[in-house]
Amino acid sequence: MKKNGLIIFFLTLIAILILFLNLKPVFQHPNSILYSKGGDALKSYFNFSYYLKYDDGIRHDGINYPYGDHLQYINSHPLYVQFVKFIDKHIYPLANHGIAVLNLTMLALFLLALPFIFLILRHYSLPRWYAGIISLIILFLSPQFDRIHGHFEMVYAVFLPMFWYFLIRWRQSKKRILWSALLVLAALIGGFTSAYFVAFYTILLFGVLIVECWNHRKKLSEYWKTGLYLFAIAVIPLIIVKGMVSATDWVTDRPDNPYGFYIFHANFFSIFLPPGSQLKSILGNHINMDFEWEGRAYVGLPATLLAVSMFIIGLFNLISKKKSSCKIFKPTKKIEVFFYASILILLFSMCIPFKYGFDWLLDVLPPVKQFRALGRFTWIFYYVFTAYTAWFIYRVFRVLKKKGLPAVATLLLVFVIGYWAIDAGVNIKRSTSGLLNKNDKFESIDSEYQARFQDAKVDPNEFQAIFFLPFASTCGDKLIFEHSLNGFSEAMKCSYHTGLPLIQSFSPRLSFSQALSSIQMLAAPAIRKTRLDDMNDKPILLVCTKEKLNEREKWLQNKAEVFWEDKYITLSHLPLSIFHDNYKEWHDRVKSEIPNLQSFGEIATDTSINSILFNGFEDGSAKTVFSGNASFYSREGQQVLLDKKIGAQFQEGKYELSFWLYVDSRKYEMPKAEVKVFNTAGKQRFYRQMNTRHVYDTYQGWIRVSEIIELHHEDTLQLVINDEYVSVDNLLLMPLNAKVLIKTSNQNFFNNYPL
Repeated sequence: MKKNGLIIFFLTLIAILILFLNLKPVFQHPNSILYSKGGDALKSYFNFSYYLKYDDGIRHDGINYPYGDHLQYINSHPLYVQFVKFIDKHIYPLANHGIAVLNLTMLALFLLALPFIFLILRHYSLPRWYAGIISLIILFLSPQFDRIHGHFEMVYAVFLPMFWYFLIRWRQSKKRILWSALLVLAALIGGFTSAYFVAFYTILLFGVLIVECWNHRKKLSEYWKTGLYLFAIAVIPLIIVKGMVSATDWVTDRPDNPYGFYIFHANFFSIFLPPGSQLKSILGNHINMDFEWEGRAYVGLPATLLAVSMFIIGLFNLISKKKSSCKIFKPTKKIEVFFYASILILLFSMCIPFKYGFDWLLDVLPPVKQFRALGRFTWIFYYVFTAYTAWFIYRVFRVLKKKGLPAVATLLLVFVIGYWAIDAGVNIKRSTSGLLNKNDKFESIDSEYQARFQDAKVDPNEFQAIFFLPFASTCGDKLIFEHSLNGFSEAMKCSYHTGLPLIQSFSPRLSFSQALSSIQMLAAPAIRKTRLDDMNDKPILLVCTKEKLNEREKWLQNKAEVFWEDKYITLSHLPLSIFHDNYKEWHDRVKSEIPNLQSFGEIATDTSINSILFNGFEDGSAKTVFSGNASFYSREGQQVLLDKKIGAQFQEGKYELSFWLYVDSRKYEMPKAEVKVFNTAGKQRFYRQMNTRHVYDTYQGWIRVSEIIELHHEDTLQLVINDEYVSVDNLLLMPLNAKVLIKTSNQNFFNNYPL
């Protein structure tokens, strides 16, 4: 053990030197560097640094004002940030150095994987010199290193090798209490860092349990106690993490069907081909070799050649009468359980069997579909298969030496170590490329933003929160606004230096109702801004970058009073009275216009009643109703909501087609709606896919979808909607600029806006 400890010490020094040579400024001035200024990276930096500087407890108040959000859902390293907060309060001030803490923590927890990788290789009887070299290669080839560009908690490579090593010791120990405790503790620390780590832990133990049960299938009675023990320590951390988060979460409507489950998974090319493979460029026109970056876990050339050899011999045995021995590939008993378990987990990371007609399993195991990036589970296979490859190569090396071929054996080892080292070196170069960005967002000194307020003689405390333009937000992957994140970037900078929270949030797990209420801030004046009910009377600080804005954003910017600007941004007062007055003016105007409308039963209008088409879907089957007693509902498939021959009774000209669409949480994206216009010959004259994802007009969980179309007497108008869980209500076709009052059993609508 002393020799192992000494080698681990020198290996760590070598790894630190490698990182120092590539990231020297980070070691010298850790608070002055941002690894990335991209959306995910900047958001992670902000969430961690703002909390460290201003917040306490489990709630992050820097985003989603006035509600805040739970630390566990916003990449804030919830457990670790509490530890750092304790140091800041009682030992050494760190509040203004969140960037430094995060930058160095990523490197430290990445390096901490090295001792565990080395000890695992030593467990499989590899000599120290060889285990040391391979440990460095496996560490720096790790797909987790590449996450340093944005998914910061995923850089913490220590967790997977640590889980594996503790599990090895648990399986070989007669007194398992210590290793059980260490396993559960490690899983809890990982789980309160990111939910993915506790999921990695659980699926690793489940994989081992399945393989062990298969191995003991003829004598399960001898294994059931051990199996039950393993099952218990597999699920206990999961239950604790989930239970504590659920018990402390004040939100009940978080999205549970995120985008990506069927997209961000692995395939064989993402495992066995390097990201920039020449083979891909040569064969790409003939074979689909594309893969999602989330599934990338390249195991290196030696491991790939080994996998190809295993595949070829297996295929040969399958189609040939003359069988070839596969015994050479059989893993030793020490590693075989993990080897086969990692293959099962690899299949899971490839979305198998879910994408092959077994999606119903997700209804049985609903928590599984909350992982939008199944490809990350390939990391378990990465560590196991690279360790297996190292063991296999050394085994072949020893066999060759015993057969009197020392030169061939040495050449094999040189080839393997050399090419594997090249792969690791390429990964280091790619992963560290572009990391050394100047920290001009979350500096430890607040002078830049404070000077702006001082120049304008404005106190930041006059404001209650920040709203930024161009608008950026997300709503559980249903409604997404991300055409520009520059305003978001500048707003985070302003928030960090002033302490003012952001109204918007870019968290995909944010409460549906809260996300919709922030989007509603840019809704039409007809819609009351419900978020204001939970805010105080102070004005909002409007932060705008000088980019192209849409009409709603321009309107809001023009209503605000600029007090400071340069060639990049403007800072403005935005009184809440603007929203209240705008809403009141619209209703007062409508109230004055209604008496002048001609009534036709449930419809009153200032135009020809023959040019208006309304469907309240009162014979519909939806349980969720927007107005009246019913609305249209479709479980799945394509539905024609409107197929209307435009006759002579219709005025020719421009029309607005609008309807209300429910934001259903059972599917991650919004239904697709298509408008088609056909001429008398049946030829399609107009086609438009309606905007159902970038809509500001939200009301009680529904959005107003609309499209302007030009119609002639001979036309046929179609509205087709296609997806799962579609609820539609209040379909209205009316001449553009007409005034139309619709009376339903429980609410009135003016131009399809609720009164």
